[in-house]
Amino acid sequence: MIQGRATEQKRRLARRLTDLLVEEVGATRERVVVIIHEIGAEDWSNGGRLLADDEAVSSE
Repeated sequence: MIQGRATEQKRRLARRLTDLLVEEVGATRERVVVIIHEIGAEDWSNGGRLLADDEAVSSE
């Protein structure tokens, strides 16, 4: 996930992912671990082009 999400967004994401695993596969809530790994746009590339380059173009 690209950096920049608010803490409350991450909190809701973790809660919803946990709820989904509990409901769909019967996981025990206390055993569900959600790790959010944020990556800077300068560290993400798709098709040989950095996302930071695309963001620079779209902000012009």
